[in-house]
Amino acid sequence: MLENTAQAIAALQDTKLAENQRVDAARFLAADPSPDAIAALVTALADDDHGVRWAAGSALGHQGEAALPALLSALMTPGVDKTLRDGARHALVDNSSARVRELSVPLVKALKGPEADIAAMQEAQKLLAQFR
Repeated sequence: MLENTAQAIAALQDTKLAENQRVDAARFLAADPSPDAIAALVTALADDDHGVRWAAGSALGHQGEAALPALLSALMTPGVDKTLRDGARHALVDNSSARVRELSVPLVKALKGPEADIAAMQEAQKLLAQFR
């Protein structure tokens, strides 16, 4: 049973744990908008385990605007892979904030396609400027 953020982050990052335990950790972090929790969830978007990635995207989406700066910063990093872009798309499309869902439409479109790496980086930068 997870009791605090530090335990949940450790569980989320422990690839030796069963998928359901790591998914539970991501769900626990959904209620914690701290920078450490958000950073762990963003990192988990590129996890090898699909269930963990999905849970991390859902948790970030649940946090709404609080998670947006870290998510957008991750998308602006050169060499972002498709796995992270897919997780970010999930977090944006299923976001608890109507404002995030509305403003992220161009970014969501940019996250798919042959030039997604560059297009997503550009749209993430534009969106981040709107939230500052």
